[in-house]
Amino acid sequence: MNLKTLKTEEVKQYIRAEREKGRSMSEIVQEIAAVREDFTILSHNPEVAERQMLEALGKPHV
Repeated sequence: MNLKTLKTEEVKQYIRAEREKGRSMSEIVQEIAAVREDFTILSHNPEVAERQMLEALGKPHV
């Protein structure tokens, strides 16, 4: 399965299937984010996460 070419709904199905196999959500999301440009892992820190989102969108942060 090529994670790069999956549509968003197919990614959701992939995540569900992998969770049913016993894999952790963190592991699955890291795998997906590593190969796709449209998925980003954000920090749990709200300030850092906001900065990451703005950088991903290409906007200067305040």
